[in-house]
Amino acid sequence: MYELKKEKRLCKNREYQLVYRHGRSVVNRLAVLYVLPRSPKQPTRIGFVTGKKIGCAVERNRCRRLMKEVYRLHQYELKDGYDLVLIGRGYLKQVGYQEAERSILQLFRRANVWKKRCE
Repeated sequence: MYELKKEKRLCKNREYQLVYRHGRSVVNRLAVLYVLPRSPKQPTRIGFVTGKKIGCAVERNRCRRLMKEVYRLHQYELKDGYDLVLIGRGYLKQVGYQEAERSILQLFRRANVWKKRCE
């Protein structure tokens, strides 16, 4: 039920570039979220990015896994019809799951892709 299937992910470079170019961004201390609206009938797709500023490959993979886990558990609470790119920032490697979850969910709410009004 909570798996992250291929049709719900951005896979190609041109899909990421489209979101970067035409989407809007929401920023906080831990991450940046780019949002590009699509047809409301299509499922929301997401891509995860961590830059080399975060550190070595081990740290980047840890941050990416953390972002994926937060999204995986909350994917059904997001509205349909968006392409999202979630970019981890340097401070993400210093926090645990709970703080990362709180921060990423805050980004989803501020980007207006969250179904619920309050938690």
